Amino acid sequence: MKKWAIICICSLLIIFTMALSGCEKKDKLSMQNKQKIEKIVLPNSKDNIIDLELYFDSSKDNKKLEIAKEERLIKKDELLGELIVLELIKGPTANSKLKPVLPKETRLLSFSIKDKIAYVNLSKEAIKSMSPNKEEACLKSIVWSLTTLPSIEKVKILIENKDVDTLGGNFDISKPLGRIDIDNAKNK
Repeated sequence: MKKWAIICICSLLIIFTMALSGCEKKDKLSMQNKQKIEKIVLPNSKDNIIDLELYFDSSKDNKKLEIAKEERLIKKDELLGELIVLELIKGPTANSKLKPVLPKETRLLSFSIKDKIAYVNLSKEAIKSMSPNKEEACLKSIVWSLTTLPSIEKVKILIENKDVDTLGGNFDISKPLGRIDIDNAKNK
């Protein structure tokens, strides 16, 4: 039950964060929503860590079922970052006029944050030939969405755990990218 509550709260946080990040002009309603989000408190959380209780099968034989608890400490920003990327892969809502930025077959293999850099490890389906504008939209969507989190300043995209030079053939992604780096990363 706690897991679902945390997932629901994190999903709400992502939705509100993405909604707020899409609007440069801050109106009164946006400011009120941001204040509400800041007041949300996750259960069993301290600072940037969530303490989860996961239950697994601990049966010794097939006749008697037993489960046992295993505690996990998860960083909030890594959980939110992972959810942001999953939502980008899922694409915009059905009634939206927005366009997806990643192929729907793309999978997120791993996500981590170290030294203010988010490491996004995607499956090979993320690589496809794109127009320069489409690739720029893809990179900006990923980088701008993730850098809404305070612990992320740059994003490094990996494919199948390997460094790659480009996603669509037009931009150099061999180094971590921040919001201002994307324009300079365009292949000449």
